[in-house]
Amino acid sequence: MASEPREWTVPASLRALLWWPPIALVVAMVDPAASASTIALVGVALAVLGVGAAGVSSRIGRRRAGSDAAVGILSEPAEQSTA
Repeated sequence: MASEPREWTVPASLRALLWWPPIALVVAMVDPAASASTIALVGVALAVLGVGAAGVSSRIGRRRAGSDAAVGILSEPAEQSTA
């Protein structure tokens, strides 16, 4: 039997870049003279934001995985001595 397909999500850096076109449109409407450099800077800022968000989420995921393992160790019944 074929395994069920895993759920796929867009990586955080690409998700942040999805905001680039609407932000670029607003920047071009607000300040047409400086729009090219500003739009490029907004794109870089969004890419950095996405990469940073991916790093933070992976760090949180590792921390949760580590705490789950620690809880499993601590929740095991301890041996009691009958001396």
